[in-house]
Parts: sequence; C-alpha cells; structure tokens
Amino acid sequence: MISAKTSKLLRAIAILIVIASHYAGWMYVDPIHVTAHDWIMKWGPEGVDIFLLMSGYGLVKSVLKGKKGKHNSSGVTAGFVLKRVIGAYLPSVLCLALIDIYDGTWTAAGVDGTVTETVLEVLRVSGFWYMNVLFVMYIAFMLIYRFGGRLRILLITSAVIAQTVYLFNKGYADFWELSNMAFLIGIYAAEAEHKWPDAVKKLPVKLIIMISGVSGMIYTFMGMQRHGGSRISETFGWELAFNIFFTITILGIAYFIPTWKGLIMTTLGECSLFVYMLHTTMFWALIFKFEEYGYAAAASVTGFITLAFSMLIGVLYNSLVGLITAKLR
Repeated sequence: MISAKTSKLLRAIAILIVIASHYAGWMYVDPIHVTAHDWIMKWGPEGVDIFLLMSGYGLVKSVLKGKKGKHNSSGVTAGFVLKRVIGAYLPSVLCLALIDIYDGTWTAAGVDGTVTETVLEVLRVSGFWYMNVLFVMYIAFMLIYRFGGRLRILLITSAVIAQTVYLFNKGYADFWELSNMAFLIGIYAAEAEHKWPDAVKKLPVKLIIMISGVSGMIYTFMGMQRHGGSRISETFGWELAFNIFFTITILGIAYFIPTWKGLIMTTLGECSLFVYMLHTTMFWALIFKFEEYGYAAAASVTGFITLAFSMLIGVLYNSLVGLITAKLR
C-alpha cells in the first residue's frame, strides 16, 4: 500500500519535474547548457504521469475507505465529492483569479464590459489543460463509481480511452492525451490491492512490477529512436507505451518506499496544485529580473521563489479550510 505521505512525496517530485521541464523550455540557453536543456524539457509528461497515477490511486482508496461498514454503499458520498471540490477545483479557481488580478484582466473586463465572460473563464479554469483533463476524469470516475457497480472498471477504462481518442483526434501538437493511462494504472493498482491485500507486501510482486516497467521503458525508448517523427502524432504509440511503462516503474518504486516523513517535500506535495497553477505567471514575472546572472541561475532562483510563494498560498488555504471544517463539525 502507498501511504498518503508517500503519495505527497511523489506529487512533490512530479511538480519539480514539471517546473524544471517548463523552465528549461521557455527561454534561450547558451551552447554549454543545450544538452541539459533539451534533456530536462522532455520529462514534463512523466511528471504528469506521476500526478495522474496518484490521483487515480487516491480516488479508489478514498472510495473503498468510504464503503467500510456501509452495505451497498458506492463510497462516492456527498463528502467525497465536496472533498474533491475543496481540494482541487476551488484552489484552481482561486489561483486563476489571483493570476487575472495580477495580469489586469479584471480591470480590463470592467472597462470593456466582459466581467461575466471573465468569471466564466475563471470558473472553467480556462487555459489550464491539465486541470480540465483531470476534472473530466474526476467527474467520470465519480459518476461511474457511484452508479457503475460491478462494471465500474470496464466503464472507467472505456471513459478514459474515449477521452484519450478524443484529445488525439483534436490534433493537439502536444502530449495532452499521453498521461491519461497513468490515471487508469492508479485505479487498477488500488483495486488490485483491495482484491488481493497481501500481494504488494511480497517482494517478488514488487520486483515484477518495477522490472516490467523498466524493461518496457527501455524497449519503447529504443523504438522511439528508430521511428521518431517530427510530430508527436507520428510516434504516438511509442510515446504512449513509454509513458505507461514509466508509470508502472514509478508504481513499483512507490511500493518500496516506506511512509515518508520529510516535512518540506510532504508540504510541497500538498501544495503541488498551487505550484502548478502559479508557476507560469511567476516565471515570466521574475525570470528577467535575474537574467544578468545567466539563464540557469535565473531559472533556479525563479523556481525557488515560485515554490516558496506557492507553498505559502497553499498552506494558508489548507489552514483556512481546516479551520472552517473544524468549526462546522
């Protein structure tokens, strides 16, 4: 079983990968750093894989926990839904509202009379592809696990595959659909643990999961090198396979990690959504202030400030939610 604190550690690692990938790719680099720049910026999708793996895993564990002692209960209660709204949707809306305040969007909306349109864009978390994809899968999960009964695995698999096909056919020259399978792998892992609770406690099972992931990554990486195309659609099968095997590898590693106790990484994991939502705006707000020190140094300082500020906002938000929840009990 992957503990909640270990899950936060993995989320912290994931957001560091995403930020490093983005910050490496958004500006020029001098010739000395080109190789490192190109290597780092390629790992963004794998950071998303980790997020979606932990999301799928955590949703199922929460649902199964909610079913205990409740005969015929689906586990998808009003409290379950509210927790996702408070933990994912409201922080996204809050961060986007803060970004719009910084960008002057609200002032412009007041001048040209588009306040309603701006409000709707904030409520839709417009412009953040990851959150939109995640929310669609969250909604599908909650509906299927509430009403799907014994067909829930088949139905959620079909729903995620359908979304993947839809995004691919939309023709985005990006990787929006590549990480969707990680969400399913997290669901499968949690369901398997529920059905065979002692399986992942055994060393051979953990090793099989990890070795299969590593060997699969090696094979698909070799395939991508041989069949590499100019656009992601030309190598979609290889890219998707690599992400799947990477996710399986992380899952295997996660089963070896004991309950994590580090405060900084745990807090970063708890606040990873805030970091994701704010890191783009903070990058462009800060990077040129430190440009004279070179890109690597400027990106590092910008990244540190981004993490510190986002974690502060996240801690304040979580503390406020905790106080309100305590008063309502």
